Amino acid sequence: MRLLANLISKIGVFIFFLILEAVSIFFMFSNSSYHKSVIGKSFMDMNGYFSEKVSYVTQFFDLPEENIRLASENAKLRQDLKNTTIINRNDSTLSGMDSIYNQKFIYKPAQIIDYSLRKKDNYFLINKGKADGIKEDMAVVFGKGIVGAVLSTSDHYASVISILHSKTNIKAKVKNLNYFGIIKWDGEDHRKLSLTEIPKYLSIKVGDTVVTAGASAIYPEGEMIGKVTKLVPNNQTGDFNIEVTTFEDLANVKNVYVIENLDRANILEAQEKQQELIDDTE
Repeated sequence: MRLLANLISKIGVFIFFLILEAVSIFFMFSNSSYHKSVIGKSFMDMNGYFSEKVSYVTQFFDLPEENIRLASENAKLRQDLKNTTIINRNDSTLSGMDSIYNQKFIYKPAQIIDYSLRKKDNYFLINKGKADGIKEDMAVVFGKGIVGAVLSTSDHYASVISILHSKTNIKAKVKNLNYFGIIKWDGEDHRKLSLTEIPKYLSIKVGDTVVTAGASAIYPEGEMIGKVTKLVPNNQTGDFNIEVTTFEDLANVKNVYVIENLDRANILEAQEKQQELIDDTE
């Protein structure tokens, strides 16, 4: 009996030691931004690894539909290339130059391996990261729309802030019109967006295509967003209340492109100087 009591006493001391170790590690990571960053990237890697394995299984059953989607997307890309000056092309990247803003872009293929759609603030996880040249604030698109922009990266994965996010504001316009507004999401239907700040004197109709407006450090001009499905004049603001429906349900999107804007530094510098001038005049 005494032997059992001694054993329990020793085990109790060991368990108490483990508890103290766990508490000290918790406070170390809680109070250190460096350790928070490390554990955040580690969690992204771990989540990305298991999500990628699950994604491989689900994609196997989606192959027939996905092949049709890819064939359609490739056809669109070939058509777009006719109106684009090609700088370089290989199996993994596609570079081009926007004819209006003289911006150079590199398109890098990736796959969505995890996502959320029905929260107020939604995110995607893709299977490319820093080792693949992916950086923060790169646009993520697919053949029929935009997904969002890279928020953070680990070596082999990247978290993408979705277009379905309360803080997403993207410059957009109705195709073939030079007046741009802002695309937002109201947090309800994941296929419905709102285009704001568009004056009602413009010639816009239901069925018109909405695209990115360009002149951006993130998104090139002309990336599709959706189509106008409801158009209501707002007599108080003098603008339209425009409902935009995405061309594709983002739940069905697997293959995407991450866009590197090679002119990003110059654009940000110009925007900073412009803001300084605005601040000086106020």
